[in-house]
Amino acid sequence: MGESPSARTERELADLRRKIDDDVDALIERAKSDVDPRNLVRRQPVATLGTLGSVAALAGITIAKKVRDARGKQPDTEIERIAERLGGRIDRLKGRARKRFREQLRTEIADVQSEQRGPKEALWGAGLAAITAAATTFAHRFAGRLASDDPEDGKPGY
Repeated sequence: MGESPSARTERELADLRRKIDDDVDALIERAKSDVDPRNLVRRQPVATLGTLGSVAALAGITIAKKVRDARGKQPDTEIERIAERLGGRIDRLKGRARKRFREQLRTEIADVQSEQRGPKEALWGAGLAAITAAATTFAHRFAGRLASDDPEDGKPGY
């Protein structure tokens, strides 16, 4: 006689559980291998360099913007000189009123200067948009290559 249906079902379930465990272990091992930076650089050096270049460009642009903004802020003595030249008596203001006046004057001056820099800012915006589009394309390709299956011969699956 053969085995009972429930024993056969239990045996088949145990076999399926073992296969699933083996597949999960293989998947975890592959994920660890794919995330390892050394393997990424070895398999896809251009994508890695593109990603690092994008990150470096973004950091450089951020630093340049912070430096430019810091240079553009006018010191309090300059604000007081402008107010004096316009006939104001900033020295009569006390505490918070003086601080609010300085900040308001800084804001007004920045608005006037930003209107003068319109085309230059537009060019910067267009340049940054182009850089962002290129970085997005590289990142998309990198992710596509990272997620693709490797053929049996060991070469990347492009």
